[in-house]
Amino acid sequence: MTEGKWASGRWQVKEGKTDEFIQRWSDWLNRTSQNIQGFRSARLLRAEDDPQRFTSVSDWEDEASRNAWQSSPGYREGFESVGELCDEFMGGNFEVAAAFTGPAGGS
Repeated sequence: MTEGKWASGRWQVKEGKTDEFIQRWSDWLNRTSQNIQGFRSARLLRAEDDPQRFTSVSDWEDEASRNAWQSSPGYREGFESVGELCDEFMGGNFEVAAAFTGPAGGS
């Protein structure tokens, strides 16, 4: 398995909007990623010390697959729908710089 390419975002959600944010994010990723070849997985992580702060991470086989997702119909619309529930967003596209698997990681 290759290291692939990643997309990630840090979302600071408006007070009282977290449930709606989680639902919109889930719907958006489900609609826009499932038909793109090269999509591996996505996770939405919630900070334990700040329940309004989330980090999203999606894993792609390669840059072309990730770019196809970001250019797909509905991507921008979904991104804007999720973003309107936030006070702040910072994101980008990434590649693996270093990796480590511990004993509980298997294989």
